[in-house]
Amino acid sequence: MREFGSDFHQVTDYQIRNAYLKDLYPDAHLLADGRHGIESLIKQYRWRRLWMPEYFCYNIIQYIQHKTGVEVSFYCDYPGNDDNKAISDISFMEGDVLLRMNYFGLRSFRSEKHIPVPVIEDHSHDLVGDWASNSDADWCIASLRKIIPIPEGGIVWSPKGYKLDCYPELSSSNMALAQKRWQAMEEKEKYLVGLADNKESFRELYLETENALDDLEISSIDERSRDFLYHFNLDAWYKAKKRNWKVLNELSSINGITVLLPEDEEFTPFSCVVLFKDHSERERIRKKLIKASIYPAVLWNVPENVDHEVSSISKRILSIHCDGRYNESEMQYLLNTINIIIQND
Repeated sequence: MREFGSDFHQVTDYQIRNAYLKDLYPDAHLLADGRHGIESLIKQYRWRRLWMPEYFCYNIIQYIQHKTGVEVSFYCDYPGNDDNKAISDISFMEGDVLLRMNYFGLRSFRSEKHIPVPVIEDHSHDLVGDWASNSDADWCIASLRKIIPIPEGGIVWSPKGYKLDCYPELSSSNMALAQKRWQAMEEKEKYLVGLADNKESFRELYLETENALDDLEISSIDERSRDFLYHFNLDAWYKAKKRNWKVLNELSSINGITVLLPEDEEFTPFSCVVLFKDHSERERIRKKLIKASIYPAVLWNVPENVDHEVSSISKRILSIHCDGRYNESEMQYLLNTINIIIQND
């Protein structure tokens, strides 16, 4: 069964004896989800106001507000924007904290030395790039389950050597959630190789556990996920993503399509991100792609009352998966299929 995108299936091709995640961030804390990192830090420092980019996942923002009661203010940032200018316009006050985002792994290094409040950087879209590995922020977080084929997991570390006051234990709720998602990943793998035909079974497990994350208390990562991470070849995975991204970058030659490009060559992409000329065309193409078993993501839907440019990008964007699940020939097939769909639209 040839499908592209959506939730990870079980991937076993990248296991090695000694992976380097522990070496990269030796003092990092591994939690059940990336949002738990933000929640833990707000509760530890009792910040009163969190500055968030307008272009972000609002489900996470709502979760943070609900769990911590922190006031959330927004600054105008989005892919392709000059975030340094946007941040310099903020009138910070004591008790503020700033969250900064590396959209799709396309941004180059930013220094936080001249920002007068604590800074949390979100490196969910690129865990190993120049900005993440050389960060001078107070704290960094990432949602591991969005970039690595594990069922749950987040990471939080401090480039300045700060510590979490309370490192959480593995909760029974997270243990059960992780087991269900491992089951979903295993079922999806069997489905993709033709050993099972019940697609709804694993889809229901994914949906059930995704919703359960909203009620999950702060927890350490599941032991099976932790073990997987410490034997997962991140270097090979990211090299495959970059190789596959270069194949899909040929979409830039199609009239009416814009592929978002990195700020410099030292980047590791999250996905191939394209912008269409308007919302209606994006939706037409997205629906045709789904019919062809290609499942792109919309990252993210934003409220109507945001900046015009933020809203415009949200309505025109598609994120096309190009991670290490796929080889170069599969990417070429994907490119050709997308080409045909768009050209015949």
